[in-house]
Amino acid sequence: MNILVVSYYQIYPFKIGASIAQFGMIEYLSTLCNISLLLPENNTLTVSELTELQKLLPKVKIYMVENKKNSSPNKVISIILKIYSFFQSLTYKIKYKIKKLFLINKEKKYSVEQEFLELYYNYNPFPLHSDKYIDIIYDIIFKDKIDIVQLEFVENLNLVSIIPQNIKKVFVQHESLFYRIKSHIDTKQIKSLTSHYILNFYKNIEFTLLSKFDGIMSFNKLENFLLETSLKPVNSSTQCCISPYPVLEKDFQELDRQLFIKPNKLIFVGGEQHLPNKDAVEWFISESGVEIFQKFGLKLYVVGKWQAETVKKYKNHPSQVEFVGFIEDLYEFSKNSISIAPVRIGGGLKTKIMLAMAQGIPVICTKFALEGIHANHLESVMIAEDKNSFSFAVEYLLADLERTFIICKNAQNLMREKYSQAVVSEIRYKFYKNILQSNQAPESVGS
Repeated sequence: MNILVVSYYQIYPFKIGASIAQFGMIEYLSTLCNISLLLPENNTLTVSELTELQKLLPKVKIYMVENKKNSSPNKVISIILKIYSFFQSLTYKIKYKIKKLFLINKEKKYSVEQEFLELYYNYNPFPLHSDKYIDIIYDIIFKDKIDIVQLEFVENLNLVSIIPQNIKKVFVQHESLFYRIKSHIDTKQIKSLTSHYILNFYKNIEFTLLSKFDGIMSFNKLENFLLETSLKPVNSSTQCCISPYPVLEKDFQELDRQLFIKPNKLIFVGGEQHLPNKDAVEWFISESGVEIFQKFGLKLYVVGKWQAETVKKYKNHPSQVEFVGFIEDLYEFSKNSISIAPVRIGGGLKTKIMLAMAQGIPVICTKFALEGIHANHLESVMIAEDKNSFSFAVEYLLADLERTFIICKNAQNLMREKYSQAVVSEIRYKFYKNILQSNQAPESVGS
């Protein structure tokens, strides 16, 4: 079985959840089948990092587009379109800042609906790929005798239109675009006709492209259900599967009751560029941050890249929140903390939760953030939805360390049993075999 994986977000180094999600699956699957990996077109890997990645994935054929100085006409057009898109985006952002500043000066609230419209009017999740990238996909397909092309992330959806008809096409849905926008509308309680126009516009494009695939893998039951119900009337032959990504074996940390001490801080892991992270942090600071700091003395430390404007906004905030940027050794920084995930928007699986559980760090999160992770409240996780329940969860974890240790142990066991590389890779491998067998079935009947 020969599979080509086409990524959009950088796999290595492991700086974002998407990196871990892709690497963990590819590493183990490469022991079961032949994997060819095409790195993102805009990857920024250094020579040494590429060498390191090749050492980590010795059985994988790794490809990338070589950036040469001479540009073809199509490449020039692509660059012009990207420049145009950049300046269009910049124009919208400037208008957004001016409008917001004007309304603030007038002591008027910049509505959540206006913010929503500004965000999605200028949103293009389906960027065009260069001629070089398309050419190399074709080259790999024929050179490596590819059976299945696996496209990852919504930004790669449109590539389905250039995959040869005789090649099976699989999509890994890290996050449903439609569901992300819908959750944004629901969470912010936006009820305008325009918001539903935007929602249905993106939904129609997303599901039209998804209907071209032979198989689609999502990370949780809810998004899998949405796929099945939406695609069945359009293409009943598309197979859907729940296929979560794994926790890397190296991320499991040994739990020792003698070394387990009372948490002394809260942490949130995730950058501002991802909208669900921005909403989660700002909501938590506003909803619970001050009370938890005053009541328990726990500050929130936000790990990841955040804009200077946001950091400045919360400087000297009563919650004493600190934005610490990128942390090289996340486990060392996270020890003796409570990991929070007050996520209300988005989809997929939350790497921040799974990683904390594997490392033996107690987790407090919303029920929404827990989608796809089979953890139970008070058993392996604390679920909180508002100020009172977050305060209760913190108090519960601090009050009895023996009990908290058991919760962490249960969470770690859950990760090993349900989300180890061996377990989740086997699920995906079986799905690949089903996809290939579905192609052979009609031929056997006809003979």
